[in-house]
Amino acid sequence: MTTWVKGCAGDLSVAGFRNRNGSATGPMSTKLYNSLKARGLGPKESIVGEKVVIFPQHETEWQEARANPTGDELERIRELRAKWHRRALKAGKAAAESPIHVSNLKKRPSQSKQRKGK
Repeated sequence: MTTWVKGCAGDLSVAGFRNRNGSATGPMSTKLYNSLKARGLGPKESIVGEKVVIFPQHETEWQEARANPTGDELERIRELRAKWHRRALKAGKAAAESPIHVSNLKKRPSQSKQRKGK
């Protein structure tokens, strides 16, 4: 399997931006990029000739804004984290109530006792 390597810093294209700002497993998806852009959370794009480019300073501004959200974005993130927390608590409770959860299983005799014939 080939290891994925982030894009070249000199590539100013949208694809280069998506490559550099993806996850450990690959570039940012086109769907996510367009979703961010539609919500006004994408990087500033410039037109040079017939190409759409994202200059390094705009990419840096975008990264800083995502690392330090404010206003509506910050509130949305707080709500999302609270939703994840509630879901985790619900899943943990359901797992603990399951008859196959480790806390509900009867203890078995230890291996050493079984080998000795006890």
